[in-house]
Amino acid sequence: MTKPARSVAAIAPLVLASVLTLSACASDSGPEGDSEFTVGISNPQGAQPILKMTQDTFTSAAARNGIAVKALDAQLDPAKQVTDVDQLVAQQVDLIVVYPLDANSLKPALQRANAAGIKVVGWAGLASPESDPGVLTSNVDTGGSYRGSKLLSDYVKDQLGGSGNVLGVGLGVPVPILETMMSQYEKNTTEGSAIDWLGRVDDPTDDIAGGQKVVATALTKYQNDIQGIMAYNDAAAMGASVAVKAAGLEDVVIVGQNGDEDGIEAVEDGRLSATVDLVPWRTGLILEAISRAILNGQDVPAFVESPTELYTAGNAGNRVPWADAAAKIESGEITCAQGGGCPEDVASLGN
Repeated sequence: MTKPARSVAAIAPLVLASVLTLSACASDSGPEGDSEFTVGISNPQGAQPILKMTQDTFTSAAARNGIAVKALDAQLDPAKQVTDVDQLVAQQVDLIVVYPLDANSLKPALQRANAAGIKVVGWAGLASPESDPGVLTSNVDTGGSYRGSKLLSDYVKDQLGGSGNVLGVGLGVPVPILETMMSQYEKNTTEGSAIDWLGRVDDPTDDIAGGQKVVATALTKYQNDIQGIMAYNDAAAMGASVAVKAAGLEDVVIVGQNGDEDGIEAVEDGRLSATVDLVPWRTGLILEAISRAILNGQDVPAFVESPTELYTAGNAGNRVPWADAAAKIESGEITCAQGGGCPEDVASLGN
């Protein structure tokens, strides 16, 4: 299949020395000469386990289907992400998968990609199915903002008996999909209950230490009168657990999302009450299937939600370890159509 034409005028100004020096931050799936297509990935934070797992399983599935991958890590820096997308455009990839840190600042770069004839797929790129897709051909939602937040909200309401004070913990960077998650936490938790949503604090460093610090401050502010804490991810939730323990509190319901190994361990040992496994290896499969279909000229769904799963101490042992699933994806034992649990409209692509 002939690759789509590029606009030389759109690409030339982007070939700057300052951009190309970033190539050391990229990871390639293999020699491009062996691949018909090349997909670029703009990862917002490559060190985050859930994001790394999504990228790795995407790359494994892509390699098995003859697609090379160039991945760049924005390191939670919106300005660097803009430069990363421009670098991928300069390298003339065929398609870009992007998880936006700041949709507004990234918009011009994505428009430049589109003008160069490069298709763009959102990875948690839209706040809701009703959002303006812009240049996105399709968007894969990680499942945390709607299904995941509803699962956790219902759990918290049940554990608190429908009343109490609940604090939200968000990220210090206004990532659109996480902002939606936080607003859904508040909406779903307070709806039909006597729960008082105290507001939110933001983890500035996206880790346990950051979550601990801001929750400790909130506990002082609210004189320890907090019965529930809902965090955007497991690391922030674990930080909240440290702060709660230091304050001498017991029976505070603390939940997070991601469902990585550390999060599941925290659920099993009681530091966290529950987590939602966003099943990133499945998200990687969905993103790869969508991207491959677009490159092959197929129609794809405009918005896809990746299925998620709620785990507590009672069922955490049922979870499929991410590493086990990743190994089976690499070997070809798990695909989107076979054992991957992908939505039917995605699993059927290419069949």
